[in-house]
Amino acid sequence: MKNDLIQHLSNYIKLSDENTALIINHSEEKHYKASDFFIESGDKCDQMAFLISGVFRFCFMDHKGNEITSYFMKENDFVSNITSFFEFSVSSGSIQAETNCEVIQFSRASWDLFCAEIPEWENSFQKIVNETLVNKINFQRSLLNLDAKDSYLKFLKTYPSILQRVPLNHVASFLGITPFSLSRIRKSISII
Repeated sequence: MKNDLIQHLSNYIKLSDENTALIINHSEEKHYKASDFFIESGDKCDQMAFLISGVFRFCFMDHKGNEITSYFMKENDFVSNITSFFEFSVSSGSIQAETNCEVIQFSRASWDLFCAEIPEWENSFQKIVNETLVNKINFQRSLLNLDAKDSYLKFLKTYPSILQRVPLNHVASFLGITPFSLSRIRKSISII
């Protein structure tokens, strides 16, 4: 599993054998069961993980007390609350496993070690964070002028591997529609 992380990182940074060994020796394989929390709202995030298999979601409570899903993380994504991790602040939301998940996880101490020992570690990771953020923003912007049905179809096209593995009420929350509306949309599409 750790080789999956190394292979992914090699798309962004040139790693020497020593760098590779450092990452392997200072990270751990970890398993989360569906519904387990990677981090809960109000806690400080001091871990980062690379998702080998499964789906996590980032969710928070709105001012009315409704749980809102704002992001899904799937295979080959990094799992963390980046703001909490880098700013040493409490997390504004929770990251919860939607499915059983396998990750390669490392601590803040390991992160600091990687920053000190691996040239270009921070710059390369910033590229990964920026790429993830741009993809998220572009997807959300693409939904702005779409109706509920077209938003669902866009989600289906963009994230086909997620839809089959997460509760539909979480997809509805992510799309900003009611579970009833999503159910109606799915029925209308299956009739066509």
